[in-house]
Amino acid sequence: MTETMPPGTANPGGPGGDPASVVVKPTRRQSVRSAIAVGFGSAIEWYDYGLYAFVAGLIIAPLFFSGATGAVGLLASFGTFAVGFVARPIGGLVLGALSDRWGRRPVLMLSILMIGIATTLIGCLPPYASIGVAAPIMLVILRLIQGFGAGAELAGAITMVNESAQLKRKGFFSSLAMAGAGAGGLLALIIFTTSSTVLGPEEFSSWGWRIPFLFSAVLTIIGVVMRRKLHESPEFEAVERERKAGLVREARRNPFVAFARAFKASPRNWIAGFLIPSGLNVTGYIVTAFGISYLVGTVGLPQNQALFVSLSCSLVMLIFVAVFGAVSDRIGSKRVIYISVIGAVVWVVPYYLILNTGNLAFIIVASGVMLALGWAAGSAAHTVLMPAFFKAEFRSAGLFSSRELQGALIAGPAPLIATAIVVATGGAPWGAAGLIIVAQLLTLVGVLIAKPWVSAAEKAETPALAGITPRED
Repeated sequence: MTETMPPGTANPGGPGGDPASVVVKPTRRQSVRSAIAVGFGSAIEWYDYGLYAFVAGLIIAPLFFSGATGAVGLLASFGTFAVGFVARPIGGLVLGALSDRWGRRPVLMLSILMIGIATTLIGCLPPYASIGVAAPIMLVILRLIQGFGAGAELAGAITMVNESAQLKRKGFFSSLAMAGAGAGGLLALIIFTTSSTVLGPEEFSSWGWRIPFLFSAVLTIIGVVMRRKLHESPEFEAVERERKAGLVREARRNPFVAFARAFKASPRNWIAGFLIPSGLNVTGYIVTAFGISYLVGTVGLPQNQALFVSLSCSLVMLIFVAVFGAVSDRIGSKRVIYISVIGAVVWVVPYYLILNTGNLAFIIVASGVMLALGWAAGSAAHTVLMPAFFKAEFRSAGLFSSRELQGALIAGPAPLIATAIVVATGGAPWGAAGLIIVAQLLTLVGVLIAKPWVSAAEKAETPALAGITPRED
């Protein structure tokens, strides 16, 4: 059963105690059940997005952009990768408002259905050779549907798991929302690699590539069943009780009004929420999406070896995000994100130098270190910090919109921009390295300007909030 601490000082804006000063204390059972059910949904999202990233340069370009060969075809395929991110902030805006009004659980049910159905239908699409220009058009439409649903999936998972996490282990349990991302990417790669190996290059390019996409239907059904049994977030239930008591305003129906309310409460926190995911997202997508095409197209690594690199990367993402989540429960999430920024900036140049050696063992180690520092540490830390930027009653509207707009403007186009820069510079990787450095510095700015809504009582109960100055206004 969820426990709460008594309210603190009276709230001038309401007839009772300040809801922000109430510390909701979920049980271990709530933490575990939420992490498993929600993390599985995140795995499906990253299975779908990771799968598309794997096939973007290898399959999508020749099948859906006939006549666009070489660098042009690669740019076109990564363009459709970026298109999925265009709809994410729209989905984040609309579904974020619904999450604050309906609850976290029903919106997470909706998001997983949208992503799963769109991914399955991509596996059914006929190629350009069969239906002409309608093929890439339909691909773009399905990517937009994927993106709209994804606008609530990972941000919603972070919110739900964070609000359901035990305070003493908030860092570890919250990080499991992102561990699902690593698991999904790993599963996508295993199925993709197995299918391509068993069928052979010709059969796989002809029809076998559809198998991993169609398998998304199975995963989606399992995810829906798991989430049907999921209880609502304890923090959202507490907000609902406060609303009934007249202590908190009702959630707004209009998504733009809901967004405005979250932004107005603390513009600096919304901006911080926009900036902080930059480093981890850009690092993750450049290493896993652009990096594979760079290894194959520029370095000349055989495709089967490049896929083995991807497999290693997914394992690192899965393991180290949980490791850094546990570390944040010891030293605080703020310090962990500093480790991420500094580590990524220092390692990015050696990383690309090692890629260019073409040595498989060295490449695997270099990519693993890059993702452990630049993605896993930042991912774990931001699952604690981001929810703290917004009060629970408008958390989804603020978190979804800030995080997903960042995805559309910065993270999504990263592989496309990196590819364009490398092409323009004759294959030199330093432009891509520069993108990672800039993105990590944006994360640092976000951490420095943020002023999280954390009470002294909550900080005292939550080791992962160490280093954050309490705020009682």
